[in-house]
Amino acid sequence: MKFFPSWLTKIWLLNRLYRYAMVLYPPIAFRQFGKPIDSLERLGSDYGGWFVPSHELGPDSIVYSAGIGQDISFDKALIARCGCRVYGFDPTPASVEFVAQQFQQKALSPQFCFEAVGLWDTETHLKFFAPKTRGWTGSYSALNLQGTQDRESISVPVKRLSTVMRENGHRRIDLLKMDIEGAEYRVIDEILERKIPIRWLCIEFDQPVPFWTTHRTLRRLQDAGYQLCKVDRWNFVFRNHNLLTTTTRA
Repeated sequence: MKFFPSWLTKIWLLNRLYRYAMVLYPPIAFRQFGKPIDSLERLGSDYGGWFVPSHELGPDSIVYSAGIGQDISFDKALIARCGCRVYGFDPTPASVEFVAQQFQQKALSPQFCFEAVGLWDTETHLKFFAPKTRGWTGSYSALNLQGTQDRESISVPVKRLSTVMRENGHRRIDLLKMDIEGAEYRVIDEILERKIPIRWLCIEFDQPVPFWTTHRTLRRLQDAGYQLCKVDRWNFVFRNHNLLTTTTRA
């Protein structure tokens, strides 16, 4: 079983208990797969921030940020710190409206390029399920990780990572950040199968997903040359040892 069945994720108590139990897994995974890199710098808010190799990124770096939500502090900080262009992706209506407001208020740099599309393993319109959280927007999930009702879902456009790269004229990515509510496993499959050249991967492994699914994915990434170098809660940062670093910040 790669993912929990939808009927199981709809049992609220089991869902919560599994999430609490899995607080223990990230440090265990790091002990097995990780090798710390002290030079990483955390950029962004407490909620939306990430550890990144800011010393290796510069104006010519290609950065993809998948899963924007309504916290764009990481993307803003990365642009300010490294002078790079950030390509943001999120198909959910709340995020699209939020980014539009940011541009309208001139609170977002023209170095930020936004496309209202999600990442997946094919080009289609996909059903995204609403979050259970109330009082704030929360995050929609293609895998219905929170077990909400079908009537609360929305249909949004999704594309392959390779398709988005081709459309933007990119043959490599210097840093790819993914906070895409379970869809990261589909995208990782394409990255590994197509051997897409990515120097740094920042991935949030969303819950609840069976820990063995995440564990197998970490092993596959390791076998492909990705060294786990930082774990911040369920945010995992990998460096691709098969690619030499040629771009540094001025």
